[in-house]
Amino acid sequence: MKRENSWVMFLFRFLLGAAFIAALFMLYWSSLLQEERLRSIESCLQEIKSQLSTQDVRTRNGEIDKTTHAVVSALVSQKKRLQIDENLPNLLKDDPYFTTTLPKILPPHFSPKGVLRAGSLGNAHDLHPFTAWAHTSEWLGLCLNGVADLPFGKYEPLAPGFAIKIEERPSGKEDRATFWVHLRDGLFWQPLNRAHFPEGFELSSHFLKAHPVTAYDFQFYFQAFKNPHVDVAAAVTLRTLFADMDKVEVIDDQTFVVHYVKNLVKDADGKETYRLPYKASLQVAALRPLACFVYKYTPDGKKITTQDSDPDFYQKSSLWAQYFARHFAIRVIPSCGRWVFDGATEREIRFRRNNNYYSPYYALFEGLDVFLVDSPDAIWRDFMAQKVDYCFLSPQNVVELNRFMKSPFYLDEKKKGNEVKRLEYVDGSYSYIGWNFKKPLFSNKKVRQALTMAIDRKRLIQQSLNGLGIEVTGPFASNSTSYDLNIKPWPYDPDEAKRLLAQDGWIDRDGSGVISKVIDGKNMPFQFQLTYYVKNPVTRSNVELIASQLKQVGILCEPYGVDVQDLTQVLDDKSFDAYALAWTAGTPPEDPRQIWHSSTAQEKGSSNTISFANKEADELIELLTYESDPTLRTKYYHQFHALMHEEAPYTFLYTPKLNMVLWNWIENVFVPAERQDLIPGAVTTEPQPTYGWKRMNYEG
Repeated sequence: MKRENSWVMFLFRFLLGAAFIAALFMLYWSSLLQEERLRSIESCLQEIKSQLSTQDVRTRNGEIDKTTHAVVSALVSQKKRLQIDENLPNLLKDDPYFTTTLPKILPPHFSPKGVLRAGSLGNAHDLHPFTAWAHTSEWLGLCLNGVADLPFGKYEPLAPGFAIKIEERPSGKEDRATFWVHLRDGLFWQPLNRAHFPEGFELSSHFLKAHPVTAYDFQFYFQAFKNPHVDVAAAVTLRTLFADMDKVEVIDDQTFVVHYVKNLVKDADGKETYRLPYKASLQVAALRPLACFVYKYTPDGKKITTQDSDPDFYQKSSLWAQYFARHFAIRVIPSCGRWVFDGATEREIRFRRNNNYYSPYYALFEGLDVFLVDSPDAIWRDFMAQKVDYCFLSPQNVVELNRFMKSPFYLDEKKKGNEVKRLEYVDGSYSYIGWNFKKPLFSNKKVRQALTMAIDRKRLIQQSLNGLGIEVTGPFASNSTSYDLNIKPWPYDPDEAKRLLAQDGWIDRDGSGVISKVIDGKNMPFQFQLTYYVKNPVTRSNVELIASQLKQVGILCEPYGVDVQDLTQVLDDKSFDAYALAWTAGTPPEDPRQIWHSSTAQEKGSSNTISFANKEADELIELLTYESDPTLRTKYYHQFHALMHEEAPYTFLYTPKLNMVLWNWIENVFVPAERQDLIPGAVTTEPQPTYGWKRMNYEG
């Protein structure tokens, strides 16, 4: 009897335990289902947002559905971001032009249409992520985005880009600072296209699918340009500008922390305090993603090296850096921005609208085609033939424009409603002659001043630019507060130039008309090559005139025209005598460190191409690096400007006045500073055609 009761109790306990375990399993299974359901809902919202964006967030009629886009974006953003500290302020502020103004001024029932067509000098042979050439950097900027954007028409405050929030948080250390960057959801690298590679090129399927843009891509970008073995020009520049950015630490796929080193800086009273670089937040905003799924791999989809477990591997590896310099993707642009690279040939480079971009308002054409030509005249001819939609007029073309607008062809087009619109503005660039400090010819500042006084800059402006230029005296944009308008240009004075040259021992010793100097016991004539980009007719005209003017003071200047690749090589190697080129002046707050600090004077590929080194310049650069008071900053900028004028490391020539012409089927292209009705407080002057759109009734 007892044995039977014992067996019953055992069976009861067994069944009770089994039921309890089953209940726990069901509860666990239920929680998994619930979690999966939540993930599915979140995934669906992301997919809906992506699909709506892919369809240009359109209704059945094809136009952009602004309300739906706003609702879906709001739903997706409801995801709780645990790393965000709601108690800390956001360094990013929405850009009202894109969030409010543009959606209101778009035509009713608008949908992106057509291709924007433009012309460009140069070629698409080198699309390296760290290229130094302006036109290639512009193309890269179309296909990528940074942590944050500058607001349209302004320089501040920062607007959201790939990040939705930047927080400055205490680091716990007196000599350190941290910025927490929170990326937005739904960012993707678009698949590479096999057709963009040479016939027969084997490309792994790894590259043919979309990959999320993550915090690791931003860390990879930082480590790549910090790698001392990456000697591509822009990487060298970034190492200089971002010298105080110590580390990028990944927290999760959508969060990373930028660590800065603070430096001991003396104030006016000599007191030392730890200071953060003035432009630290702007530098954080400028960080871009570098595609891990591309640049860590070989064409077969295998890692370039599997020995990359060290968190700082890509910041140190010479093996990877060597491969990166000649990477198989050197002629494509991995894209995650508002435009997607769509192929390049010898004659053109193409982009298509990224329908998966987080906002439908940043690209309002279906595509962008850039035709690669040999001269500005070729672009102008294509514009008149309506093969391109806009162009920048060379000075010679300004006269031809008036003739063209009286032609039967144009008058007939005007009857159809197709007219040419002209926008005039002062450019933010300056043209100059750079004197190589490694060459004994240019080591004396009095000689450099004499060279400047021997060049008639006003005549250059009249002869090469048809008067469309402003003589400049320093390295800042002429319309910036950093530029000191009280500094007057060196006069054109050949006699004073001869006197200064004679003071340094340069005289005509044999009646040949060529000045010379005894150096190391040898009579050396003053003779040098002036290197320039051969396909720019304005620069060629300038160089030829400069050579003839220098001959009048006894100097033999040999014009030496080269193509882009050769010009890149001689600048990187600093193997030139002198060269003629132009810089696009930096946007406020300007940082002269890139071009003028002595730390990169001897570094291959640096922007300090002329090897300029000056203690006073370094001191002013350091003051500007840390000073936040606007009055003091202006004072230091003006002192730096005065020093550059006195030292004459460049002969500063002029800032051009530009004329953009465009056919009126391209709408909403304007000079921002002139449209205070659209952008109150706008200060920039450069029109942005890629932010326009095609006229709704255009049938071309």
